[in-house]
Amino acid sequence: MNQFTWNLKSVGLLAIVVLLCAEYIVFPWFDWVSDTQTSIISAQEKLEKQERLIAKAKVLEEQREALTSGFSEQIKDYVIVKKNQDSAVVWLQELDSHLANYDFVVNNKSPRREVEINSEFAVFVGKVNIRGKYSQVLHFLDKLENESVGNRVRQLRLTRNPATKGKVVADIEFVKVFKRS
Repeated sequence: MNQFTWNLKSVGLLAIVVLLCAEYIVFPWFDWVSDTQTSIISAQEKLEKQERLIAKAKVLEEQREALTSGFSEQIKDYVIVKKNQDSAVVWLQELDSHLANYDFVVNNKSPRREVEINSEFAVFVGKVNIRGKYSQVLHFLDKLENESVGNRVRQLRLTRNPATKGKVVADIEFVKVFKRS
């Protein structure tokens, strides 16, 4: 009977030692391995994201340089308005220079407002109402809309009176972009 007790004590003691080893050595080691793997994966994801951002930054820098060089080439023909010069007058001069080439009845020319884009550029908006032949009005719109010199037709309304064949009334909102000096 003494031998059986001794075996039970040794088995119990061995079980306690195994449980203590598992609790304080094996399980913490598994947790450490899991935490280390998670931190490695997180660091790899961070590194990949940084590499993507670096590659994107290079592409964006190339695009910015292309836009800058293309932009300066694009705006070289814009009208320069001096500080003491009225932008409404510049808008009217641009419109009159285009209208002089056509045989239109001008019902209304009204400069509206100036919108400052930044310290170097501004936009002036105005409306003109003209009456003339369809083909001439369309040709006028084609000549007026010239983005290389900062002209843009923003809104257009064409109306036709059935009594006047071949004639149309055009209500045009015209935008002029110019540089400030």
